[in-house]
Amino acid sequence: MKTIAIILPGTLLPGVQSNLPEDAIFYQGALEEAAEKAKELEKEGIEVIISRGGTARSIQNAVSIPVIFAEATSFDVLETLWDIKLRYPAVKKIILNNFYDTFYNIEKMSEILELNIEQVNYLQPQDIEENILIAKNSGAQVIIGGTLTVAFAQKHKMIGVLQQIGDETIKQALSKARDIISIRRNDKEKNELLSTLLNFLREGVISVDKEGKVILFNNAAEKILNFQASEIIGKPLIDFFPNLKLEEIIKNRKYYLDDVLNLNETSVIANRTPIQVDNKIIGAVCTFQPVDSILRTEQRLRKELYSKGLVAHHNFNDIIGDSPQLKKLINRAKLYAQTSSTILVTGESGTGKELIAQSIHRYSNRQDEPFVAINCAALPESLLESELFGYEEGAFTGAKKGGKQGLFELAHKGTIFLDEIGDMPLALQARLLRVIQNKEVMRIGGEKIIPINVRIIAATNKNLLDEMEKGAFREDLYYRVNVLNLYIPALRERPEDIPLLLNYFLKKYCATYNKPLLQLPPQTLENLKNYSWPGNVRELENFSEGMVVSDGEILEEKGFMKNPQGTATTLSEEDNSFIKVKVRSLAQMTDDIINEVYHLTGKNKNQTAKTLEISRTTVWKRFKSSP
Repeated sequence: MKTIAIILPGTLLPGVQSNLPEDAIFYQGALEEAAEKAKELEKEGIEVIISRGGTARSIQNAVSIPVIFAEATSFDVLETLWDIKLRYPAVKKIILNNFYDTFYNIEKMSEILELNIEQVNYLQPQDIEENILIAKNSGAQVIIGGTLTVAFAQKHKMIGVLQQIGDETIKQALSKARDIISIRRNDKEKNELLSTLLNFLREGVISVDKEGKVILFNNAAEKILNFQASEIIGKPLIDFFPNLKLEEIIKNRKYYLDDVLNLNETSVIANRTPIQVDNKIIGAVCTFQPVDSILRTEQRLRKELYSKGLVAHHNFNDIIGDSPQLKKLINRAKLYAQTSSTILVTGESGTGKELIAQSIHRYSNRQDEPFVAINCAALPESLLESELFGYEEGAFTGAKKGGKQGLFELAHKGTIFLDEIGDMPLALQARLLRVIQNKEVMRIGGEKIIPINVRIIAATNKNLLDEMEKGAFREDLYYRVNVLNLYIPALRERPEDIPLLLNYFLKKYCATYNKPLLQLPPQTLENLKNYSWPGNVRELENFSEGMVVSDGEILEEKGFMKNPQGTATTLSEEDNSFIKVKVRSLAQMTDDIINEVYHLTGKNKNQTAKTLEISRTTVWKRFKSSP
């Protein structure tokens, strides 16, 4: 496909014409004729045009695509002068008629060729004939330039020579054209991506340049404000929405968050900030949402948020298991419960982090006070902030009369459980840090400091040290929440607890569905113990319910009725199994890894060796006393 057009007043040199690459095409034409041709080529998909002199300027004024000025090099000019010297040995004075700001080192050329060479410049076509008359009156016999220069020279009985563009000049121009095409295509892709993202947002987005003229008005802004982008793009924003005051944002270099504004008779919560590039303000942007939309979302999510109430329903007696790891965890949790220090509970998904948090609350001297739980990953940032810290009456249109208590206020004297704290947005992490440090909160839209006495228990299934390295979790907050740490072992780390849990869940769901207690064969029970349970206790409970409902058929489907060599007891990609080892010496960690994988495979020595890609002899020697 042709993407580059070369349009010149004269012909190309034969060698250049015959070696044009596949992506380029040549047309001969000058000035207005060339400009009209360029318009046609732009419509046909040409992306860059190469030309020279006044013709290039005419084309540039006629099209929107880039135009590369390919002027003759000094070597091209020197070749033309040498050709004139050979063809017209009697000629002593030559004039170069150059376009606009093109100049050559004619002093050196004159010295080399022993000729009197002068150069003149023109801007408009009418300047060319005037230059020729001046040249003739000065005694010049030959004038070099474009097609108009040659035509006017012949008209006034002078020798006119067309300045050709050499092969190297064309090659350089083509290379530059391809670079421009690549850059423009990349920019177009980025702009399309950005446009898609902005128009997919539910928030309205308005952006202005440094002059205050609108450069962006996304689809959500059109819908919220009942205004068409075509009516406002390129025009001063102040003429349409003066109370946005983005011109002041640019001038003062300040940002404003969570302001309640009235735009076109619509109340919105707006965030406004200057756009800065290399310490220069190049514009400003405003994002906004309708207040009524925020309130509807808040009301819908609050029902789910408060469905658990403010009471801890579980205690340590509800934690089922008899493994040493679980006993150690419970004993440590009971010790921690007697303090008011912040606790970080870590463990894989489904291990029962909230169960531990509720048990700690029930075992503490705060047991008669509120227990408030919130999942930090379940709410968007704006709603999470209002839920945690509350808001004052009048903070925004439609706000609850008298304001609303945040969860920290509701948890006063009690415990607040921040589940999935690793997913909390960075901006809220900073605010949470201040709450922990100062033991006080300030509602959105408020000015009053509210002291609080709250015990914080945070939980996460993420590695917060890794999140810190990635910049997704604040280091200072990590050390504030990780005062006391509880790690809940995965179910595969305490397989002796699986029969107890199975018995509890089977009794529970047999009673729920009014069915006789399901009895499991010893081999099936052993297979279930050897399974890795990536979803931990939650997966085991769901599986137990499935066993009761299906009258045990799910056991056969999943392969748990098979012998220890069956698929249910081997590692597979579907299990998403992983292990956790304590950082020690390399030799000790190697031992730990082999031991963990050995148990994950159901004590299958061959599978252990295959999984770790080590010698079977190594595994057999290590576990030679095992079956």
